[in-house]
Amino acid sequence: MLTDKYFNKGNSFFQLRKYQEAIKKFNLAIKCNPYSAEAYINKGIALDKLGQHQEAIENYDIAIKYKPDSVEAYINKGISLKQLGQYQDAIKNYDIAIKYKPDSAEAYINKGNTLMQLWQYQKAIENYDIAIRCNPNDVNAYYNKGIALNELGRYQETIDNYDIAIKYKPDLAKAYINKGNALNALGRYQEAIENFDTGIRYNLNDEKAYYNKGISLYQLGQYQEVIENCDIAIKHKPDLAEAYLNKGESLKQLGQREKAIKNFELAIKYNPGLIAPYIRDI
Repeated sequence: MLTDKYFNKGNSFFQLRKYQEAIKKFNLAIKCNPYSAEAYINKGIALDKLGQHQEAIENYDIAIKYKPDSVEAYINKGISLKQLGQYQDAIKNYDIAIKYKPDSAEAYINKGNTLMQLWQYQKAIENYDIAIRCNPNDVNAYYNKGIALNELGRYQETIDNYDIAIKYKPDLAKAYINKGNALNALGRYQEAIENFDTGIRYNLNDEKAYYNKGISLYQLGQYQEVIENCDIAIKHKPDLAEAYLNKGESLKQLGQREKAIKNFELAIKYNPGLIAPYIRDI
């Protein structure tokens, strides 16, 4: 069937991250079958990838018109609404998805993510827990639960959830990095460094891993290594004010006052509100 041919080609382009080409194929599939909810949904997902969230929502709405019980359409519409900052509307769509599929881990996870945007961390955790009951192997549920727990200062529980996420996905760089941050909060700096190093091994380009490793090293008085890690973070994200600040603090500890001032000035340039307490002491 011609509709399927275009639909499958669209999916192939999507997998290659060629989203414009994917949309063209989904449009052809829709032309062949204007009632194909799946084509509208996948077109919507491709539009989301291009940042065209409102247009994506319009396609999800058409999909819902033709398939009112489409869990996938409601979830993805919720994701688009979240991207637009329409959090309550996003939650309503996740709730509709849950009504049609009460064991949809994906719907509970996305609802939890949206609740976090509203600073409702405990409610978010409750939704992640339901997602875990629905699918005990879902990495995203544990990972995002870890983020919510961290926001509540429950660092050991944070670590426990990242460990489960890592068990199911041992190369999940961001789980090691976030675990490192929680270990930093508990003053376990050497363990934190080990986790940042593992995160770096799986993702060499994550500036947060280098910057946060620098925080651990600073606490251990290893100022030269702090500078080296901040330099790598800055290489990956030249406007990372916090990296200039941490580098400046380390240079100050090493007695390199002029270099420290230059880094504080760069921190001010990229984030004027960050530096004030530090610059007074230089």
